[in-house]
Amino acid sequence: MIRSALRRVAVGCLLLLAACLEFDGQDVTLRYDEAADRIDLHLVYRGLYAEGGADAVDKALQQLADAQRDGTFALWQNWPFQFAIARDNELALQTLLAHVDVENGGLFTDPTGALCAHQFVRIRDAKAFVQQVNTLLDVWVAGELANGTKVGSDRHRWDDDTRDLVREFARRGQHLIALRQGSIELRLPLSAKDHAWLRASIFRGLAEAAGEEALRTAIVSERRADGGAPAETAVAATAKAAWTQRAAGERVAAAAAMRFLAANEWSFTREPERTRITFGVAGQRDLALTKAADGLYHPQLLTVLREAKTAIEDSVPDQEIARRFDAFTQRAAVLPPAVAALRAAKPAAATGGK
Repeated sequence: MIRSALRRVAVGCLLLLAACLEFDGQDVTLRYDEAADRIDLHLVYRGLYAEGGADAVDKALQQLADAQRDGTFALWQNWPFQFAIARDNELALQTLLAHVDVENGGLFTDPTGALCAHQFVRIRDAKAFVQQVNTLLDVWVAGELANGTKVGSDRHRWDDDTRDLVREFARRGQHLIALRQGSIELRLPLSAKDHAWLRASIFRGLAEAAGEEALRTAIVSERRADGGAPAETAVAATAKAAWTQRAAGERVAAAAAMRFLAANEWSFTREPERTRITFGVAGQRDLALTKAADGLYHPQLLTVLREAKTAIEDSVPDQEIARRFDAFTQRAAVLPPAVAALRAAKPAAATGGK
């Protein structure tokens, strides 16, 4: 029952691939204040655009209005997560989101003229929140050990050494996720064999994603250059492109998946009884992650918003956006209407503005 609920939570979080409001890249800044037991996040969406068929712009406008009303926020373009506090969520997700406040920061263009947006997200009672996430992960791990982990058409069976390490890990009361100022660490009790499998699977997945991203960006760019609809970004699974060896290397290296590895602080290390995957640098004030642009942005949505006289700040530098995040960390969140109404009817998990 618990595993079924966890799967439904995951499915409920997934952002529909047919979504019409997209963003080309994203900057995420996480600031953990241990003394205040609070996590503040700054989500900057780079290059908002409409994606889909003939009605893509209309649907994107509606989704934008919905997000401004209910504070929906998202991570990593249209994959993997989108969250809406005011939505009718599964109980496990609802329990987590009870710790979360969100504030919309408004629309703006960056110095290059691209349409952007940003949001502030606060997680109150952070230690309890992380504990709840770890509990859900413990349930998930138990299911994976019992049934194996499906990757593509294959199913990986974890070996007996990993099973023993997981049991000892749990007996000691250790947790899979560790949050520190400036970093997040995933601690995995794995055997040497399963560590090698995981490492190979991650890098194979990133390489495949980079190839798909490079091909998609190239085909969409050619299609737009030939007068195709700017919102049409779908590419057939059988699509092909003729590149020289050098061009192929350059395009794959420029894909968002590869640039994520190059642009961010991360490590993948093995110890005798565990694998550590770490993002950020422990001790620094902020954990900053950048998801590079896919190169699919187009200004069609920006043009429509300007024609509608929508409030958009022009040419806002990154330093000003960062200053606004600093100011947010010193005050209470200004909740979107739907979230404010929900909280008025049902108090949040923890109170306090900061």
